[in-house]
Amino acid sequence: MIRSIIVVEDELSMRIGIQHTLSAAGYIIEAFEDADSALRAMASTSFDLLITDMRLPGKSGLDMLGTVKELHPGTGMILITAFPEIELAVKAMRLGAFDFLCKPFSNEGLLIAVERYFNYHDLKQENTRLKTSNGLDEMIGGQSMQPVFERIRAVADACTPVLVLGPSGTGKELVANALHNLSRRSEKPFLKINCSALPEHLLESELFGHEKGAFTGAHKRRIGKFEAANGGTFFFDEVGDMPPALQVKLLRVLEDGEITRIGGNTPITVDVRSIFATAKDLEALLEDGSFREDLYYRINVVPITLPPLCERGDDILKLMQHFLFIYASRHGKEGVQLSPEAQNALLHYDFPGNIRELRNIMERSVLLAQDGVIRLGHLPQRVCEGAAPHYAPQVSEDRTLSLEEGVMQYERGRIIAALEATDNRKQRAAELLGISRKVLWKKMKDLDIMA
Repeated sequence: MIRSIIVVEDELSMRIGIQHTLSAAGYIIEAFEDADSALRAMASTSFDLLITDMRLPGKSGLDMLGTVKELHPGTGMILITAFPEIELAVKAMRLGAFDFLCKPFSNEGLLIAVERYFNYHDLKQENTRLKTSNGLDEMIGGQSMQPVFERIRAVADACTPVLVLGPSGTGKELVANALHNLSRRSEKPFLKINCSALPEHLLESELFGHEKGAFTGAHKRRIGKFEAANGGTFFFDEVGDMPPALQVKLLRVLEDGEITRIGGNTPITVDVRSIFATAKDLEALLEDGSFREDLYYRINVVPITLPPLCERGDDILKLMQHFLFIYASRHGKEGVQLSPEAQNALLHYDFPGNIRELRNIMERSVLLAQDGVIRLGHLPQRVCEGAAPHYAPQVSEDRTLSLEEGVMQYERGRIIAALEATDNRKQRAAELLGISRKVLWKKMKDLDIMA
């Protein structure tokens, strides 16, 4: 995709330099010396990015921001200034500026700032596109997840219990959220409890409540979560860890629609839609007697099984981009990007911890990436160990060549392969090769590699 950029700079040499640098990088550029001329051009044509000096004759660059935001809300904005001031920077950011460039800046610094903006813009658009509407906003998935989405939509508005199965970290709670959000109960309470997080006596009190004096420490009546969720939805996470004695009481609630507080004698009618989830093999628990057979058949009316992340194909890349955008925005690092090597390592990793592990890796990597690029060193060692080569230069060995000629041929192949792997982006290719952009340009010239 060819990007269009409008440059506003009153200093002629600076304006020509910026225009030349960005044009050489493949961008379409229009340059102006003042704000009024630029705004007239923008009245009839939209641009992807505005780069403007802060101090201009007539209207200032800061004055332009508000106008451009109204005229073209989707246009990005980068400001140039020779007078960095905190108050102006804060005001500009509030008006929608993406970044600041302080004079003097290098061509490389300019290109990095522009590329950071377009990476941020692309991730933001992709994040919006990937979100599934109609109550499935938090769930991202392609073909492998379509049966799950169809099952959710089919049963969301029923009162029937749903059992969500799948390995830990696959998003079972997100399924419960979607089932509630898509149901007619969506405006009613949605309560959750982790059956493995509390000892038996506390779990029972959490579920059913208790009367004053029911046990030591029960100084007043307490409403349980079942009662509090009346009219809404109740999500039981890790139901496979529920103690057998409570399984009996839960079955009775599901059958009769009534609960009794601990220490009480009066049944209380509740209307609650129950959703259950577990990473355990409930059929194996039936065999060893730790899970009741009658409760199993009562909750397993509509099963929804989530696949592990390693079986979800292209979803891994989509989820990487999704979490990258979320954590970059959350931690004030908009525009952070994955290096080709880091992306390759993540795509070849098995993710035994599934989506939860990927999410944690992406947050860690965003925090560690101080220069806006996530590299292999920012990933956990376990991820890097399984990485496959991102590119392989196709160089055949010619034994008639001298050592120097052989080295030049090898370097030429490596550089060409890196350029192909990065869509001819010199900065990324240099990072992939472990050299600076300046060294890459020199080697390309020496080895007769066309830019």
